[in-house]
Amino acid sequence: SSNAYTDSEDTVYYFNMNADEDKKLGEGLDRFASFFIGPLFTESATGRELNAIESENSKNLQSDIFRMYQIEKSRANTEHPYSKFYTGNKETLLDGTKRQNIDLRTELIKFWGTYYSASQMSLAVVAPQPINVLRKIVEETFNTIPNNPERAKIPPEEAWAGKIAPFDAGTSVIPGKKHVVEIVP
Repeated sequence: SSNAYTDSEDTVYYFNMNADEDKKLGEGLDRFASFFIGPLFTESATGRELNAIESENSKNLQSDIFRMYQIEKSRANTEHPYSKFYTGNKETLLDGTKRQNIDLRTELIKFWGTYYSASQMSLAVVAPQPINVLRKIVEETFNTIPNNPERAKIPPEEAWAGKIAPFDAGTSVIPGKKHVVEIVP
């Protein structure tokens, strides 16, 4: 089953549960919130996440829409973030980091500390409880997600927005005009 996916600019996490009782809903949301409040980042959890990413990538390789998206990204300026590999896989995230003497777990913890800030997150809860009850449960459950106020001041795109053209002649892996590209699955 699935509980997350990588979107072009976000990672989306979700879950379903029986939310008929306030107590059950509160317990379920508390468990969910703990992933953002204090993730474990154990070696085994990191390994499981790598397997999930590999699985997501393998699934995407079978999708024509994903293939077309990757072709479009390959036509982008290699200096622009849009051109980067969309989901990652074990080769890029594990083998590639080892070759560069990068400790993946340490980098994950740094990434979480930098980017997983309440100021960068959105939450949607759909449940049968009245809105005032949902608001109370959500506020009590998610109010301890770390907030890095510096993150809000410096959006991720500041490093490239308006500075690096996403499509610029002669800067892509696949030339944009007058070229035939053979795509082999």
